[in-house]
Amino acid sequence: MSDYETEFDRKAESAKAKFLRFLRYLSTRKMECWGFFAAGFLIATIF
Repeated sequence: MSDYETEFDRKAESAKAKFLRFLRYLSTRKMECWGFFAAGFLIATIF
């Protein structure tokens, strides 16, 4: 494997780990907290 492929794999794993950590954080919060986040994200993608 080249250095580029190794670096790409490491970044992909890092992004996946961050996403999973974020999901774990949301699972500890009430629906009102992450519901407003999701609604804001949805509105931001439309406009």
